Amino acid sequence: MTIGTQLSPSHRDLAARLASRGDELRALLQRSARMDDDAQAEVTDFKDAAAEETQAVIDEAATSHAVLELEQVDSALRRFREGTYGLCLDCGEPIDERRLAALPATPLCTDCQVLREHLGSPRR
Repeated sequence: MTIGTQLSPSHRDLAARLASRGDELRALLQRSARMDDDAQAEVTDFKDAAAEETQAVIDEAATSHAVLELEQVDSALRRFREGTYGLCLDCGEPIDERRLAALPATPLCTDCQVLREHLGSPRR
């Protein structure tokens, strides 16, 4: 992925981090899909069945989280390309650099995030 040179050095670093994380998540999801295809349960007793079921629930949660995070990363990279990265999707104000450093894929400033959480609104 190529991000324009008009970005500040800190934003170029964030774009590189996001692109790298996107690659990691895609690889994780591909491995998960291969493992699902290769899985052949050899359950010998109820204890094994319970352990297998528990692991399947954990794997499903991890996969769902990875899919959600990948969507957020791809959205942030799209905002880089569009020139809107670092601006809150709700209020349009700049997102604090410290927040972006901690959560590079975040689409919202702290105030709007708190408001959404308080109101129970879905996150973009």
